[in-house]
Amino acid sequence: MKNCINFLLFILTCGVFAQNELKSSDVAKFAYEFEIVNNDFVGKDVSILENRISESQFFLLGEQHFSPEISEFTNALLPKLKKNGFNYFALEVGPNSTQKMCSLIEKENSLYNFNSEFYAKYKDIPFPFFDGKKDEMFLKTALNESFEIWGIDQEFITAHLFLIDELYELSDDKKAVRKKYKKAKQFVDEILKDEGNGMHESLLNSKELEAFFAKCNSEKQKEIIEDLKISWNIYRFNDQRKYVENNRTRMQYMKLKFGENYKKAAKKEENPKVVIKMGSMHLMKGKNWLGNYDLGNTFNEIASMNGTKSTSINCFARFEETENGEIYDYLDEKEAKYVKPLLELAKKDKWILIETKPILELVAKKKIKLEEDLEILLNGFDFVLFSPIRTQVKMNFKE
Repeated sequence: MKNCINFLLFILTCGVFAQNELKSSDVAKFAYEFEIVNNDFVGKDVSILENRISESQFFLLGEQHFSPEISEFTNALLPKLKKNGFNYFALEVGPNSTQKMCSLIEKENSLYNFNSEFYAKYKDIPFPFFDGKKDEMFLKTALNESFEIWGIDQEFITAHLFLIDELYELSDDKKAVRKKYKKAKQFVDEILKDEGNGMHESLLNSKELEAFFAKCNSEKQKEIIEDLKISWNIYRFNDQRKYVENNRTRMQYMKLKFGENYKKAAKKEENPKVVIKMGSMHLMKGKNWLGNYDLGNTFNEIASMNGTKSTSINCFARFEETENGEIYDYLDEKEAKYVKPLLELAKKDKWILIETKPILELVAKKKIKLEEDLEILLNGFDFVLFSPIRTQVKMNFKE
């Protein structure tokens, strides 16, 4: 009888302390507000961010693409990272494209002319996620701070249009390869109008390109060609059936490229510190929303093996400026329901940094049932960062 009473009391106690859902009032105590003034973080709680920088070997910015505000945040963050021993910066850009961007900045102090000439000819951009003025701004800061820049992604869908010129310029005997180069160049320009699978199949099976590639014998030329072919294979299938498979192939390639750079850096210094900026899907701990153990999980595992830390931030915006100047609120979207407890804390004119670990501890204590996507988000990142209003990108080329 006594055992039955104790069991009943246990059930009643669980009912008293259980909470059906997470509320923004629960999260508010773990949310920190700051501003960026003169390229510096200002606010009474910025030490939360600064302390994590000093403790970490890997600092991961899981960004919302095409956000001038996240580029502004990155620009303010890089000098602080440098002061704390970070010397390497990995980007969601192809390795050869990254080298081209850095070379243009060093020679011309701008990507504008190259971007403009490329856009005038092809009506497209040469480099992904670097078509805005503030993107160039943080790249310049990284170079001025002497970061070594690592491009660890596939080469962009348009990259071959300028990398074929790079291959030609790297040739010792340009006269001997000029005819084959011109035929190859003509071929890639002609098939540009093809879309989807067709263009990349054509690139992989092109006799004109193979004839030119056969004359490219230096190690650097071979490296570019190999990276292009891998990238074309990743792009080759664009239908939904192949999306998950291609994402995994791309993920494996990014891990390979990161590993190559990391091993070289580790020969120069113990536990090299790296900042990584790319789409948030890639930088989660554990499985991401596609069910993959992506780069973020890899960095977390390396840090665990090294006895160091990996800090990951999911960067997002609740409010967005539309093309006609109106302010759109993402909270109005049906899909935003699962992040409502976090979104409600976002502000139009302030940065809000939310720490996830204490939220998860509270969830466990109060026996709160989380929606699956919110649970993945909180477990996947150490912080969720809401920017002020996400403004329109100011293009870094003449349209």
